[in-house]
Amino acid sequence: MFKILKWLFIIALVLAVAGAFWSAFALWTGIYSVYSYPPGKDHPDGLTLLISREEGEPMFNSIDYVPPKPKPKSSGGGMSFESIPRKHRPPALRTVLKLPYIEWAYKKSLEKPEPETQ
Repeated sequence: MFKILKWLFIIALVLAVAGAFWSAFALWTGIYSVYSYPPGKDHPDGLTLLISREEGEPMFNSIDYVPPKPKPKSSGGGMSFESIPRKHRPPALRTVLKLPYIEWAYKKSLEKPEPETQ
């Protein structure tokens, strides 16, 4: 009985380490994003989500995030092969992991973003 519990503990530990490694890798490469809800009416204790990141989204995001104004593009009179901007899916549909409120992540989402350069 003790051997079975020992192996189950080892397997659980290996899976936890692998999950932590994958989450860190996914944040670093931009696969995931951290989305924070501050304490309020909808979420009394606040909430932090690990979500799938969509194009143009910052690594740290929240309801109060203000995106930078895009740099005006000089039109040379020719065609442009840029993709049409799409509306992002709501965080509830992209949630990977729910975490308790992390104030540091929320404050990081409020930092003034650097303007876009091209």
